[in-house]
Amino acid sequence: MNKKYTAHILSHTHWDREWYLNSPYTNEWLIPFFDGLFAMLEKEPDYKFILDGQLSMIEDYFEELSKNGMSVSAAKRRIKGHVDRKALSIGPYYLQPDWQLLSEESLVRNLLIGGKLAEGLGGSMKSGWLLDNFGQISQTAQIHKLAGITGLFAWRGVAMDPENVKHEFIWEAPDGTQLLSIYLLNSYRNVMRLAEYSDLMHQRMDAEVEKLKPFLTTNNVLMMNGYDQEMIPDDIQPYIKKGELDGKDYRTIQNDPDSFIKAVAAENPDLPVLKGALYNGRFISVFPGVMSARMYLKIQNDQMQKLMEQRVEPISLMASQLGDDYGKSQIDSAWKLLLKNHPHDSICGVSIDDVHKDMENRTRQVHQLGTALLEDRLSVLAGAADTSSCNGDEALVVYNSLMKKRNAVVEYKGKTRYVGDIPAMGFKVVGSEETPADSVKSDANGAENALIKIEMNPNGSFDLTYKETGKVYKNQGLLEDMGDSGDEYNYSFPDQDKRFTTENTKARIELIRSSAWEACYRVSYTMELPVSDVNGHKERSSETLPMPVVSTITVEAGSPVVKCRTSLKNTVRDHRIRVLFPSGIDAETCYAASPFDITERPVHIADYDESEIPEHVRKVIVGAREAKPSTYFHTREYLDLNTGDQGLAVFNKGLPEYQIIETGTVALTLFRSVGWIAKEINTRLGDAGPEIYTPDAQCLREMSFEYAVCPHTGDAYSGVSTLADDYNNDVIAVTTDIHKGALGTEKSWLSLDKDSAGCVKITGIKRSEDGGALIVRGANLSDKATDVTISTAWKSGKAALVNLLEEEMSPLKSDKGSVSFPVKSKEIFTLKIEIEKEEGTAAKPAPSILEVPERREDFSGYETAYYVTEEDISSEMDRAGALEEKIEDPMWRRTALEAQLSVILSRHRKDEVKIRELGYGLNEARVHRRIHDYLNANFPTDED
Repeated sequence: MNKKYTAHILSHTHWDREWYLNSPYTNEWLIPFFDGLFAMLEKEPDYKFILDGQLSMIEDYFEELSKNGMSVSAAKRRIKGHVDRKALSIGPYYLQPDWQLLSEESLVRNLLIGGKLAEGLGGSMKSGWLLDNFGQISQTAQIHKLAGITGLFAWRGVAMDPENVKHEFIWEAPDGTQLLSIYLLNSYRNVMRLAEYSDLMHQRMDAEVEKLKPFLTTNNVLMMNGYDQEMIPDDIQPYIKKGELDGKDYRTIQNDPDSFIKAVAAENPDLPVLKGALYNGRFISVFPGVMSARMYLKIQNDQMQKLMEQRVEPISLMASQLGDDYGKSQIDSAWKLLLKNHPHDSICGVSIDDVHKDMENRTRQVHQLGTALLEDRLSVLAGAADTSSCNGDEALVVYNSLMKKRNAVVEYKGKTRYVGDIPAMGFKVVGSEETPADSVKSDANGAENALIKIEMNPNGSFDLTYKETGKVYKNQGLLEDMGDSGDEYNYSFPDQDKRFTTENTKARIELIRSSAWEACYRVSYTMELPVSDVNGHKERSSETLPMPVVSTITVEAGSPVVKCRTSLKNTVRDHRIRVLFPSGIDAETCYAASPFDITERPVHIADYDESEIPEHVRKVIVGAREAKPSTYFHTREYLDLNTGDQGLAVFNKGLPEYQIIETGTVALTLFRSVGWIAKEINTRLGDAGPEIYTPDAQCLREMSFEYAVCPHTGDAYSGVSTLADDYNNDVIAVTTDIHKGALGTEKSWLSLDKDSAGCVKITGIKRSEDGGALIVRGANLSDKATDVTISTAWKSGKAALVNLLEEEMSPLKSDKGSVSFPVKSKEIFTLKIEIEKEEGTAAKPAPSILEVPERREDFSGYETAYYVTEEDISSEMDRAGALEEKIEDPMWRRTALEAQLSVILSRHRKDEVKIRELGYGLNEARVHRRIHDYLNANFPTDED
């Protein structure tokens, strides 16, 4: 009898490389996991399995084999054999990142590196595997399509009318790219471990098929057979072969993602179209608090992405064209190390403290490797620059990695200098002092240039006037503090909150730099804040501690951007700090940068009505979800409120969370301070993760935050993105010696035409993977099509538009080093141009020093709140003890073990602080003992 439906079982493991344990522990599980997987694949020739869409777990497996003296080559052959026969699905990613919190190039390199590694092992699957990232970006479909992906599987963030929810949909990117997508309605675990409970498996299959039938647009039903760190492949093939998993109106097969996508597409269903970003937690949480948890990690990651994208790769390309080595293997190693900080549970800051300490160690390694590469390549470029006309015994050379000419204020020998007309993608030797045409005027009360004026307020904020319109934006830069009784996943207000602002603060304001090109104010004050939350996290403590804050506010010549840097020492717990920018703009929507896009989002969102969710939808809702619609949104580098004629934009460096409050006030989150991975809170329904104490998430440390505010005319597409790009791409200043050079005193190698410079963002400049060409990647961020012309001073040959994997899509004509091509609105492009090395320009590397400004504040006089106390540990021990008797109960075993792990980790953190203190004291004692040994031996006293 023919069955109407086909139930496709997709067996998989969702491999969280680090989360409630760090990778040194979880990597040890890989050998037994793969042993079991290989045994299953060889026992059952028809078995199919998915390795979570990522190659990093295979790399980690190979590393574990090597550490244990086992054969890596044999394992590679086994994996390749299973991939070749379509039993094992690998790729397309290097790892499972959070897509919102990363740069465009990080997302591309994840696909590029993953695809390359997969090709060496038999090839990548053609399905995007977005099982558990916390919300979806607008350009997901276009990015995947440009990497050769033909379909997507997604869960969190998908928003549909509760009365018309579908299992399948078309996902459309802003440029119009569409991909068939599967909505994991009832999670990626709906039929996990079927065979383990064989007496119930038929009933489970029947129940899941029935639950999903109302949402189907075809006769194909998705059954997800796996879970987080699933170690044991489910032995379901014997039951499938015997028909024991078939139902009354369905047959059951085991399948792979690509085949499931093809089966759905073959029926040519009429599907709903969902457009752009998907960020709705109504049916399953998107955990908006991850954008601001452990903000120091986001800032560090932003700095390392910029180090690789804006410095190492462009500078290495320039140097390699002079005959130096590009350093591809070192660059790839740095990228892979950086990408290992990008899994969603890592960069989102929702893991145990040890995971995030490992991340900071990786960051240090990326910084060391990237900076060493940069300094080496800069010495090659410096050697080819002609500094012979400079006075003294050293010269300043400034490098610009943007593809347009620019002006900049740079720090040099502890002072600042103005440098005008720095060539596009090139350098300039700085000779005599330059003065800008538009000079800055300043006094103790404020500063102005031709475009803007700021007036300092006694509380440390400033009033900003945009001269073109006369519009005044008052009280820019006030700080706001509120309680945060949430966890790493979600902000949550205490039942009785206390709000503090700097509105009535008396700040100390000093004009610390004043010149024709710059005015910089130093603003310092303390905020007296509750030491923690109390009374079961329900209210804020009456006990307070001072939190010191130092900000600098800078106006530069010719710029409408007011640059701000806030440094502080977080001394208290359980709170959130934001910086406020009142605009007075009552807009319905705001615009925020996201990877390869400017995303329009509503400012006001109506509450959910739970009664609107039909019963058949409730049956498939699995996991935590947001009780109310989130108004906290993601921004990459800037956000903008405007009326269509004028607006106020807020820029940031690595600060991804904002909210629009009151009448057009932008609230940019600086950090959240919380103490748990997950716990019961006010702003989320259900269980988010392990209940483990994480004192490092309180961020009791010194931190610095960079942001800026920019008034403008026009809409969000009228040049704001270009100003934000300038702000986020610092020039590189180098000191070198006096010498002759074949390149002269300035040079431009690569430029973008002026007509498209205002709407096209360049995200990557690098050497091609095959080594013989230049790669330029970017996107047209505007709402209109444009023509792009890219010109190079290098002798060029064949040119083509390629996909993200650098495979040719369409050839282009190159005319004397210039290549022109049309780019649709919101379209991503990657240009590949063959270039020849420059003859007669090679030079001996010159000694050079990378100029890095000193920005550290002294907060040593301020004490922080307790870190981990014996009371904290005792409380966790009590919780673990109370759960001990339930440890054999399957419904409580997880919670009981989490409590036991939390006790161990809490004690470890307490001991770690003690070890630091004892170690410092021991070091001092050893030094004192040795000096006393010396004094007693050589200068005996009467007492001796």
